[in-house]
Amino acid sequence: MKILSLFLALSLMMFVQRDNVQAAGDNQPEIKSESAVMIDAETGNILYQKNSTEQMYPASITKIVTGILAVESGKLEESVIVSSEAAKADGTRVYLLEGEQVPLKKLVQGLMINSGNDAAIAIAEYLAGDVASFADQMNELAAKVGADQTNFVNPNGLFHVEHFTTAEDMAKITQYAMKNEEFREIVSTKELPWVGEGWDTTLRNHHQLLWDYPGTTGVKNGYVDESKHTLVTTVSRDGLDVIIVTLKAPSSRAAYWDTMTIGDYGFSNFERQTLSAGTSIQADDGKTYPLEKDLSVTLPKGEQAIQQVTSDGELQVMNADGNVLLTHPLFKKESKKTVTAETEKPAVKETDSSFLHTAVKGSIFLYSGLLLMLGFLVILRVRSQKQKHRKMRQVARSYVK
Repeated sequence: MKILSLFLALSLMMFVQRDNVQAAGDNQPEIKSESAVMIDAETGNILYQKNSTEQMYPASITKIVTGILAVESGKLEESVIVSSEAAKADGTRVYLLEGEQVPLKKLVQGLMINSGNDAAIAIAEYLAGDVASFADQMNELAAKVGADQTNFVNPNGLFHVEHFTTAEDMAKITQYAMKNEEFREIVSTKELPWVGEGWDTTLRNHHQLLWDYPGTTGVKNGYVDESKHTLVTTVSRDGLDVIIVTLKAPSSRAAYWDTMTIGDYGFSNFERQTLSAGTSIQADDGKTYPLEKDLSVTLPKGEQAIQQVTSDGELQVMNADGNVLLTHPLFKKESKKTVTAETEKPAVKETDSSFLHTAVKGSIFLYSGLLLMLGFLVILRVRSQKQKHRKMRQVARSYVK
């Protein structure tokens, strides 16, 4: 039921307008991967996509999340004691031994360069106590970067039905991770000497495009039977930095070929345009407002960005199709006073009237009390007079006798 709900949600998302600036024309890439996306790493604008919001199994590209969490922990120089669970991990390993002490940074290098599943578990246990708790941290990171169609249950990407992502989500996660200098340095390493208690060798990065595709700076490949071949690649060339994600390619060769095809398409057809800080933007009211910082968007070459300022003071930058690529607060709309001088006077009169009304009520109450007292005194006086007359009549009778 949960999987069905996720598929329905993803289907609905296909109808939501995104910041897609994919160029029109006959040169669209033809790829074999079932899902793919290319974004500008700086602006986040989508330059190409194919089924990019469809749920897929990520395999070892999961380790991008594990790696950046380890780097951001601030504990790279600390020593990790390898557990028996880590040492017995399935799949690709760096052959850690139970009880072996390894610096956290070395584990991250083994994780990202040689795709060590044992290193992934050792990292998770050290940073969170156990794999399940670390998965919670992974999902928190995914939510933080807006990867809201993703769920992780382990640090290495071994198959689990509840361990899934999308091409767009992995692009967002990679965009975040590649902002970290230490992480970038690790994932761009082609070869690294590895001296461990159980293995003495030179690690060679599993991402083949670091050698074969000019400008490649990382990041990670993956494979399990259920996911087929997955690949995340970052490339910097000709003033453009792109992130390319391909999922469920039928072969490793197809994943690499699709990535290069998409990359060639991106570098041939797109350019980044920047509005510099200090540029004056004119609003509909005729006033101009200077930008406080540089703003960049990515567009097909030769296409000019369209600017629009909303009545609320928000600058929108759009492509020729009207898709909003960027929004930026330009100015704050002044709020009007809710109380005017004319409306204040009746309030004063109402206050005076209320005061008079209260005074009159008090006076009436006091006057009524005085009248009651006066009536009471009159009654007492009448009764006193009656008693006096009665005594006088009695005295008069005694005289008659």
